[in-house]
Amino acid sequence: MKKFLVLILIIQSLSVFGQKIFKDENDNIIPEEVYNNRKLIQGEFKACNDSLQICKIIINRSEQGNIETDKLLKDLENLLDYKIDKNQPTIITFHPGKDRCNSTGTATATSQYLWHKEKENLSDKIKKSNYLYIYKDKTNIKTIKKLKWFKDPKNIIENTFFQYHYPCSSYVIIYNNKYRSYFGEFSQNQVYNDLKEIIK
Repeated sequence: MKKFLVLILIIQSLSVFGQKIFKDENDNIIPEEVYNNRKLIQGEFKACNDSLQICKIIINRSEQGNIETDKLLKDLENLLDYKIDKNQPTIITFHPGKDRCNSTGTATATSQYLWHKEKENLSDKIKKSNYLYIYKDKTNIKTIKKLKWFKDPKNIIENTFFQYHYPCSSYVIIYNNKYRSYFGEFSQNQVYNDLKEIIK
C-alpha cells in the first residue's frame, strides 16, 4: 500500500510539471525512448491519458470484474435523465474523441447506424438489453444525428472503465454486479460473445 501511495505521489508531481509518464504493459515506468521504440504485434497498441499525462502499452484488450451495478446505473439514470431497466444488461459504447482510427475508413453515417442496429439486434437474440452511447468528445461521431448519444456525465464511464484513450471506440457490458469491457475497435461478435459470458 505504501509503494502504491508513493507511486501516486510521483505521478502527481510529474504531472504538475507537465512531464509525461510512460509505462509498459505491466504498469512499470519506462523511458520515453523505450516506449517509442517498442515494436507492437497485431492487437497491441499504445494509449494515453491526456489528463494524467500517462501513456501505456496495451496488450490486454479486455477486462472483467465486479461492480455495484445498481448504484452505477442509478447515477447514470439521474445524470442523463434517461430510463434504464436494471433487470437487463446495459451495453455502453464509449467514444473517446477524435483519433487516427475513427478519422479514417469509408463508413458513412448510415452504414455506421445500421452496424450499431445490427449489433443491438444480434445482442437482443441472447437477452434484451439497454444500449447507451456515451462520448467524451463527440468529434468524429458520424451517427450523432441518428443515435441518441450522451456526454459522459462527470466522466463516470471514462474514469470507471476507460482510463486511456483507446482507438476508435470501446464498449462495456454491465449486468448483475459484473462488467466486461473491450478496449478499442471491436466487432459485433465480440459484443455478442461477451454478453453470452456475462449472463451465465
